[in-house]
Amino acid sequence: MSIKKHHVKSKLAVAYQLIHTPKIAVHIPKTELLYKNSLKRMIKKHDKVYLKPDKGFKSRGVIRIERLKDHRFKIRYGSHKKYADRKNLWKKVYRLTKGKKYIIQQAIDSVTKNRRHFDLRCHVLRIHGKWVVGGICGRLGAPGSIVTTSHLGGTPTPIYKLFTRHLKYSSKESVKMIQRLKECAVKTVKNVSRMYPNLKEFAVDMGIDRKKRIWIYEVNIEPLTKANFKKLPDKTLYRKIQRMRKIAR
Repeated sequence: MSIKKHHVKSKLAVAYQLIHTPKIAVHIPKTELLYKNSLKRMIKKHDKVYLKPDKGFKSRGVIRIERLKDHRFKIRYGSHKKYADRKNLWKKVYRLTKGKKYIIQQAIDSVTKNRRHFDLRCHVLRIHGKWVVGGICGRLGAPGSIVTTSHLGGTPTPIYKLFTRHLKYSSKESVKMIQRLKECAVKTVKNVSRMYPNLKEFAVDMGIDRKKRIWIYEVNIEPLTKANFKKLPDKTLYRKIQRMRKIAR
């Protein structure tokens, strides 16, 4: 199977694969292909949803829709925002997506104590036939931003610092959560790797809600590390992953 470097597999295909996998399905947000009826159905069920290009990367083209109290909707994309009512919501969404293939996904309330969005990048590699976690880093979105990637203003953050300083976890809670994240990421990669048996590394983007439930947003194929681990103040994890890449098989 020929896969271009940094190509991201269809988000919808990955979601469907994982949703039918026992013990992983519970971590997958509700995800559908975007069209008029799915938008209507999802926005009725969920207060907030994300629209993402099915094969996009680096959070380009991400849109968030929030249902307001007065039967209106707030549409956020980049640093811009629009408002719509039920009658013209689809028309405005279609203009923003330009008719391209998008998915619609249940929004997860993965935010810090001061309401900054965050997620986690977990890099997993196959070493001597076994999938292992090379490292996890947090990604803090800029204040007011709906995305966390560094090229759009997000800040890669040491995972322990994210938990203790921004989420107010105790040391014990932090250690326990990191272990849970690693186990979840490895289970996820083991499953997705069956579709790509020749690949030796993946990255899993994950979130944690206020009830400490872990969510899997997407799985990245042959992910970059420069925009995440290399931007951490301490380069230890970045160097570790680079060493592991050399022996991954």
